[in-house]
Amino acid sequence: MKSGYGYEKIFLEYCGLSSSVPFLPCYDHGLSFEEIPSRNSTLNHLSNTYLCWGERIYKNIKNKTSKKPILTGAPFIFYKNKNNIKKNTNKKALFFTSHSTDKISQNIRPQDIDRMISKLDNFYKPVDICLHWTDIKDKNIYEEMGYKVYTAGKIFDNNFVKNFYDIINNYEFTMSNKLGTYILYSLDLDIPFSLVGEEPLYFNHSNDKNKPKHYKVTDYEYGRQITKLFYGNNHKINEDQKNFLYLETSNKNLIDSKELRKILLEEFFKSFYTIRGFRCLSKNLIKSSFLQFFR
Repeated sequence: MKSGYGYEKIFLEYCGLSSSVPFLPCYDHGLSFEEIPSRNSTLNHLSNTYLCWGERIYKNIKNKTSKKPILTGAPFIFYKNKNNIKKNTNKKALFFTSHSTDKISQNIRPQDIDRMISKLDNFYKPVDICLHWTDIKDKNIYEEMGYKVYTAGKIFDNNFVKNFYDIINNYEFTMSNKLGTYILYSLDLDIPFSLVGEEPLYFNHSNDKNKPKHYKVTDYEYGRQITKLFYGNNHKINEDQKNFLYLETSNKNLIDSKELRKILLEEFFKSFYTIRGFRCLSKNLIKSSFLQFFR
């Protein structure tokens, strides 16, 4: 069974269930600046249960949708705690480049990232690059510029979180020209994050139903708030940033494994005696098969 970033496998392992158990609830996939993450997909998801990483999304789902939100905490923290992952600093700074997807393009190119890095204080150098898999085609360009380049692999790789930690836990600092989930990984490992350079403009060239035709993170009110929180050079993690981490991940209040097990099994058994539940199960099995053979 494959899923985005391997999160479903982590959830199932956390509560002692086999990875062959269909994972039916809708859930957070990362840091979102929308009130309802991937609004169209979330509202139309066949499961009425929504697993939330943090309190902000939990409150929004509860107050603005008919879904039943469950506060779980971020699955990557389950993985980190289980494997006792700690920061092991032996490198200076890792730069997460703003990235495209198969449906969304951007106006930032490797030459723009190189220019942003050249303006950084020498205190942060040398700077290495971490690419999203969809931008792996740019790896040679960055290497020719003199950078060491890493990637955690494909989105639907169940080893993604392991690969990501194998990279990030070596660094004293992380940074990017865009806000993203890597901020949460960083702060939770006690790695300060800095938002630097120019914000990307995104273009929805393939009619992604969850995004407008063109947009920036700061088009969203919450995106503007968090931009102010991290923009500039951050040598330490301040209290407001720690509060942000808790609000988005529940890192100090993860769901009990037995409670999560009960929720997942109830959702699975429900699929046998309701039409909507059966449709949800069928769709899940078809998706899982597709990811197994084609991703």
